Amino acid sequence: MFISIIVGSSRQNSQSAKVGQYVSGLVSVKHSLHSVKDLLPKLWDNDAFESTKEQSAAKNELVVKELNQADAFIFVVPEWNGMVPPAMKNLFVICDKELAHKPALLVSVSAGMGGAYPIAELRMSSYKNSRVCYIPDHVIVRHVEQVMNTPDSVNEDDKRIRDRLAYSVKVLEEYAKAFQSIRESGVIDLAAHPNGM
Repeated sequence: MFISIIVGSSRQNSQSAKVGQYVSGLVSVKHSLHSVKDLLPKLWDNDAFESTKEQSAAKNELVVKELNQADAFIFVVPEWNGMVPPAMKNLFVICDKELAHKPALLVSVSAGMGGAYPIAELRMSSYKNSRVCYIPDHVIVRHVEQVMNTPDSVNEDDKRIRDRLAYSVKVLEEYAKAFQSIRESGVIDLAAHPNGM
């Protein structure tokens, strides 16, 4: 089993990257940690989209390979002006069926008391054609600059968020095991039904 952790911030040394690094330490199976800025050197290009899959894949070879081999995903997404950052949305625009019928955990990051909007936005709009399956649990890391800065938790908020992340990662790993049989069942036909309704 393989889990891909993707940090949705394109900033250097971001707080989201800190959270992604922490989450990486919780995953008990083979996994990788990437930033969208590393995975997606090319932004949405309508000409590439309308060309063949091979041409599109060649422009985004790393992301296609990474997403294809993953059995599950953890998306660590900052809230920028109440929204998902453009580079993260770009991931869902570019990918074809690499996410299909694979579970994902959403982890939102906020410098303040926010963080709910990226969860709502991704649950509402990113799954339709990608077929990614968000697990019911999600985590919102609020006041991110005050947590996960030391090896051990420093206060009750820090401990609570670490405990919730550890629990949610374990739940995701069990979903990943179960979803492997769904993808191997032969019931899924993305050729005949490529898009959601």
